[in-house]
Amino acid sequence: MACTVSHDVVIVGGGIAGLTIAWELARAGRDIVLVEASEYAGGMLRRGAVAGLDADLGAESFATRTTGVADLVADARLPVQLVEPAPAGAHVAFRRRSGRVGRAPLPRRALVGMPADPLAPDVVRILGRGGARRAAQERLLPLSAGEEPSLAELATTRFGPRVTARLVEPLCRSVYSQSADSVRLSALHPVLWEKAQALGSLTDAVAALAPAVRAGSAVRGVEGGLWRLAAELEAAALRAGAVIRTGTPVRAVTGTSVQLDDETLSAAAVVIATGPTAAAQLLYVEVPAAPPVGVVVTEIVADGLDAFPIGSGVIAAPDVDSAAKALTHVDAKWEWASAALPAGTHLVRLSAHAGRHDELTDAVGVATAVRTLTGVRVSPADVRRVVPVTWPDAVATPPVRAAVAEAAATRGIRLAGAVAAGTGLASVVPHARALASDLLSHSTPSEGARHVR
Repeated sequence: MACTVSHDVVIVGGGIAGLTIAWELARAGRDIVLVEASEYAGGMLRRGAVAGLDADLGAESFATRTTGVADLVADARLPVQLVEPAPAGAHVAFRRRSGRVGRAPLPRRALVGMPADPLAPDVVRILGRGGARRAAQERLLPLSAGEEPSLAELATTRFGPRVTARLVEPLCRSVYSQSADSVRLSALHPVLWEKAQALGSLTDAVAALAPAVRAGSAVRGVEGGLWRLAAELEAAALRAGAVIRTGTPVRAVTGTSVQLDDETLSAAAVVIATGPTAAAQLLYVEVPAAPPVGVVVTEIVADGLDAFPIGSGVIAAPDVDSAAKALTHVDAKWEWASAALPAGTHLVRLSAHAGRHDELTDAVGVATAVRTLTGVRVSPADVRRVVPVTWPDAVATPPVRAAVAEAAATRGIRLAGAVAAGTGLASVVPHARALASDLLSHSTPSEGARHVR
């Protein structure tokens, strides 16, 4: 006979959002249980052994557009060191008129691919003089007060098609795993959208917000790998008294209960902090399947990479024929990785285009993609190890987010993670902490909450 166990809050999903909420509530004395279907907590902050390192197999950096992650590390006293990327910066690869692939450093001052100074030399190098002159006209165009268009339409209308094709679209695909025509700027960078509306110009808004730093440096990481953030937060939540049960799939949820295989957990509040598709399934919402996110982490020994020819990495414009849409040269980006690797050995991450992950699962495919994106002669023999990873539930599209939010509200269930906050730790962590604060303000610790009936 199935039993029912009562708690203050039950959290479904053990990614960074669920762990953050569990820590916040447990340290406030609440009786918290977090259940995670997989055998480990951490969500997309996962490690794997590559080139003798515990390398990130999921997210490897976080945006600094908010102080959310740094605040969490400080408040939870997590024993991790936040680090800045190396100053080399990232590049973009694009098809030149000659048909050959060109590469250039991303503009020093830009946000979501939109430049603060369209006539700056590093912008002209990517757009060409004609494209740069068109982009410079953005300040002269009135900013419509009507319904917000897609990011692609917005960038093309304001800056011209070349900014969209060579900067906005590749950044959107590589960072957010979505096409620019499927999202709005207000969802990806709400502060930039608000600033643009206030100033009447995206160029002026970017100029006001974008620091004069090398592209790619508006992120930070964790020494030893971002996976350590989740590992240490899990440990902090456990020390605070949270119960974390991995390998525990959930069959159904309501606003006050979570049904497991042979047990029901009842609670004053239930939080779903899973991926978007899993959240939709738990709420019985039919949503279109999002394409999986494919990542390949590989060890390469090639002299041509020793000088870090494309800085910390490279993103590919849509007209570049490559199975990989982006490449991160890990030991060029993070000094801790460079110091840990043997001389001549490199750690490279490839982000696969949707539907082309299978092309990157062996040395031949990896070598081809690395050659295309970097211009370095890498042969299959140079590729010493290939670790492919597929994240099937990583992308929260606006329609899915809206459908899940409506269903959760109807059932009295709270949402956390990307399905509620949007993509990235900079959004997810502050949202999770705000949700935990709201839950605390509406409850008090229960007396003897853990009991079986």
